[in-house]
Amino acid sequence: MNNDEKQLLSEEHLIDSFSRHAKTYDRYAQLQKSMAERLASLLPVPLPDYIFEIGCGTGLFTRHLLTQPVKQLTLNDIAPGMLKILSNSLTLPLNTKIFPGNAERIHFEKMDLVCANAVFQWFKNPQEALVKINQALTPNGSLIFSTFGPKTLIEFRQAANLLSPINLYNKDSWADMIRDSGFTMKFWDVEIRKIFFSSSLALLKNLQQIGAAPIRMIKTGGLRKLIRDYDSRFSTSQGVYATWELYYFSLVREN
Repeated sequence: MNNDEKQLLSEEHLIDSFSRHAKTYDRYAQLQKSMAERLASLLPVPLPDYIFEIGCGTGLFTRHLLTQPVKQLTLNDIAPGMLKILSNSLTLPLNTKIFPGNAERIHFEKMDLVCANAVFQWFKNPQEALVKINQALTPNGSLIFSTFGPKTLIEFRQAANLLSPINLYNKDSWADMIRDSGFTMKFWDVEIRKIFFSSSLALLKNLQQIGAAPIRMIKTGGLRKLIRDYDSRFSTSQGVYATWELYYFSLVREN
C-alpha cells in the first residue's frame, strides 16, 4: 500500500469524510439502508437488555432497534457529524448512551448483543475486533453484522486499476476469523447485487455523498480517463452498473 492509500484510510480522513457528508448520507445510502433492513431480520425478539451498536452513523439500523423496547442502548460512531444527525432525527430512549470514537480502540462494557451494519470493512484488524467483542459479551451473547465481500465495486477497481482501499474478505476468511475469535456461526448469507447508475460520474457522486469515494487514490488527470473507461466497459442500455457483494452474519459467543 502506497502513502496515498494510507492517507485515504487514515482515521482523520474517515472522520472528516463521513462528517462532511452526514447531511446527504441518508439520501444516497440506499444500499446501506437495504442492508440494515436485511440485518434487522436477524434481531432476536424480544431484544436482550444491553445492546451496543458499532458504527451507527445516522441511524439507519438504529431505527430497527427502536421498534422494540430497549433497556440499555449504546450507540457509537467514528464521525461526530453522523452522531449529530442521528441525535437530531431520532427520538432516543432516555437510557441511551452516545459517544464518538474508533470502535477498534474503545472499551466495551458487558453487552448481550452487539450490532454493526456495513462497518467491519473499515476495521484495520477485524480479527482483533471480533476477539474484543467476544470478550465483552455476556454468556450466550451475540453479534450480528453485515459487511462487504471482495466482489464489491470490482468494476470500479478494474477500470481504475486499483486495489481495494478497504478490507474485503471472502466467506472462508470470515469463517476462520469468526472461529478463531471464539464465536459460533449461527447464520450467514451472501447477496450479489448489480446496481445501475445513469453514468460512472453518477456512481462516483453517489459514493462521494456517503463519504466513501476513493477519488484521492486516483492520480491527477486520471479521473476523466476512469470515467471514459468505466462508461465504455460497463455500460448497458439501462446505464452503467456496479456490483456489490453483501455478507450477513449472526454469531453466538462460545461459553
